[in-house]
Amino acid sequence: MAASEIHGHGQHAGMWVFPDATVISQDISAKTRSMPKPFTIALAVTGILFILGVVGFVARAADSGFDEIAPWGYYMAMFSMVFMVTSAAPLAAVAFRFTKSHWRRPLSRVSELFSIIGILNVAMFIPLMLVLPSLDNPAGVVEGQLELRRTIWIEGPIGAPLAWDFLGVLFLALTSMAILWVSAMPDMAESRDTATGFRGWVYRRLSSNWYGTKRQWNAQKAGLALLGAFYFMIMIFVHFEISSDYAQSLIPGWKDSIFPVIYSVTSIQMALGAILITMFIMRRWGGYEGYYGKAPFWSASKVLLGVTLLWIYHLFAFFITFWYGRMEVEQNIIKYLITDTYAIVFLVNLVFTFVAPFVILIWNPVRRSAWGPSLAGLLALIGGLAFNIRIFVGSANAAPGAKLYDSFMEHVPAPVYPDVWDVFMVIGGISAAIFIYLAASKLLPLLSLWEVKEGTMYQKWGKLFRGEYLILAKPE
Repeated sequence: MAASEIHGHGQHAGMWVFPDATVISQDISAKTRSMPKPFTIALAVTGILFILGVVGFVARAADSGFDEIAPWGYYMAMFSMVFMVTSAAPLAAVAFRFTKSHWRRPLSRVSELFSIIGILNVAMFIPLMLVLPSLDNPAGVVEGQLELRRTIWIEGPIGAPLAWDFLGVLFLALTSMAILWVSAMPDMAESRDTATGFRGWVYRRLSSNWYGTKRQWNAQKAGLALLGAFYFMIMIFVHFEISSDYAQSLIPGWKDSIFPVIYSVTSIQMALGAILITMFIMRRWGGYEGYYGKAPFWSASKVLLGVTLLWIYHLFAFFITFWYGRMEVEQNIIKYLITDTYAIVFLVNLVFTFVAPFVILIWNPVRRSAWGPSLAGLLALIGGLAFNIRIFVGSANAAPGAKLYDSFMEHVPAPVYPDVWDVFMVIGGISAAIFIYLAASKLLPLLSLWEVKEGTMYQKWGKLFRGEYLILAKPE
């Protein structure tokens, strides 16, 4: 390895790597500047698909306008898919810093870099503000209808729900980008005198006051802790807003305190899956094998398994509550979202979100590999897409017109299938997120240099009698 020595034997072969701190900066800087052919092709393909998504959006707007929410169900599902992954991804760096996990060092920047896609989230959310029905019943109150449709906004406070939802998405994006800035500042400062072009301009503007004093390092540590705690709180609140306003409130009679938790758990699972896939691509084809042993995958797989089990637990809690209730509206909601209308989509969701990842992650030889947890993460992303289609397409088309203000769902609606513009928007929106991430990886290094360098000072490979072990220092 150019920048690393790999140790371990048997089942632990390649588990730990020991990068050479003297060449890390030069090596990663060269990788950040380079534009290999596979990367260029990926950037071009996702860019073209991004344009197709814009075409689909414009065609949908010209054909259906913004008066009804039903035609925008697949756009809602696409937005939620991107939002769930990119909003929860920075939490990985935050959470594993809190726990002082040594294995998370190569993972931190990969997760933080998803913050830049928060700009896309804000832009994509604006059309959803235009199509969300009013809290007030515009047709007036008639028998069987509500004056205000059921939402989390008791008596409709000022600006509810649009202003609060938008501010939540905006603040979440700004907070995540603040975490990225504070974390990347030492790396930008190290390269600001040698970086050229736009990258050099950004580095000099964003790290001009960083000189690496002890006071600055202490301030950075405290800042990351405070921003991380605030980010976790606001993320859960915004997930609660989106899952309530754009899902539950659009299906008459759907009242459930468990669903927002399912939404957040699914988000965390998908985000961790996306991080694992990114790390695997970097290790396998990006030239980062000298910085990624199997340890980050092995350790993250345990977290992914726990989140997967949390998902099935909360799904069971959701289902059993409605199934035992036996009220007509509860039975109709189960039929609509699970057993009848979107039964096939639910099965795809169940298999790819729980069954397949669970089978992979309980198999020890696979879990100790780099590809096993990454495959489980890919499956979780597919399951997450099915989850969003089932929930948000179903919610947008559950109660057209004045039926939205009915006290409960009287019959089970039929499924809604995508047309060509829906397909363009879904593929284009996901591709837009990938395109932005790829472009961002050429602005900031995919590896947190200061954290990896710090880690090299805390670890070494040692022997005791006939065994070989990783010796890890705990400075705190």
